[in-house]
Amino acid sequence: MEEFSELVKAAQPEVRSEAKPETKAENYEIKEPYLSIKHVSKVFRKGISRLTKKGDGITALDDVSLDIGKGEIFGILGPNGAGKSTLIKAVTGLVVPDSGEVKLGGLDCKKDKEAFMAKIGAQIETPVFFNKRTGWWNLNYLARLQGGLPEQRIRDIVDIVGLTDRINTRVGTYSMGMRQRLGIAQAIMHKPELLILDEPINGLDPDGIVQVRELIRKLRDEYGTTVLFSSHILGEMQTLCDRVAFIARGRLVAVKTKKEIEQGLGDTSILAIVCDEPNRAGALVGEKFGFRTKVQGTTLYVEVKGGNIAEINKTLIENGISVMSFNVKTRTLEEMYKELTK
Repeated sequence: MEEFSELVKAAQPEVRSEAKPETKAENYEIKEPYLSIKHVSKVFRKGISRLTKKGDGITALDDVSLDIGKGEIFGILGPNGAGKSTLIKAVTGLVVPDSGEVKLGGLDCKKDKEAFMAKIGAQIETPVFFNKRTGWWNLNYLARLQGGLPEQRIRDIVDIVGLTDRINTRVGTYSMGMRQRLGIAQAIMHKPELLILDEPINGLDPDGIVQVRELIRKLRDEYGTTVLFSSHILGEMQTLCDRVAFIARGRLVAVKTKKEIEQGLGDTSILAIVCDEPNRAGALVGEKFGFRTKVQGTTLYVEVKGGNIAEINKTLIENGISVMSFNVKTRTLEEMYKELTK
């Protein structure tokens, strides 16, 4: 009862409970992993010597393993310094892991590097362009660096990212959201199967966030692009991702599906019922449903685990108890984030 008391205390106004780290998301089946990250570790050594001991340095990644399905929007969430960017750079080849392997569609990041990288498009950190040139000039310039692209292909990309009306104006006049979309445009010029974005909505205003969100969905839904991205914007991760990986201190501590996030952490909810006979109400609920209860003043708190909440309200009313308010509190992504990464 002591643990439940803590839950009740936290329910005023928030509810918190202990969260056990998990590495497998329920109710999400990947028939065949498309991006497979197995036992990846990375220690950044102190100084210039590579002969230092493993412990003499900063551990950025510690035995991280993830399987991501084709066409999935997968988010990486964690505090600053957790290892999110290092993991993304390990997938893009910008960082060489000390151990482990990264495979994409069966191709090994090290052994099949050229073919592996041909399937990836990436925007790492803030995109940089020639501000005094137009968006069109910048894309053409980048296309030439990649061997050239037909003009119609570039026009199609501009249409995909929604920059048709502004592509012929100077990039220096673009909003942050427009620059991010231009950055995504250069990342998908070669039609990558996997798009990797590091903090794509960082610093954007609400309109910019919506624009980038809709673009990511469009790339997945209309073009079958698999998207892997990191972000600090908790609400966007909850809205956009099929699954979210929680990383802290270089370790993977949990992977949660969209359904799990929407339902809250696990299947536990806390009901806060304000009624005229809270003690009798608690006895009725405990007897019929077996749920733990606690009374504070006129409020009855009920710990519900996978039960039919509507039936509780019905039982109270049928037994002549007047219910003034009936509120359900479940865990949010922010609460998961705080518990799992602390």
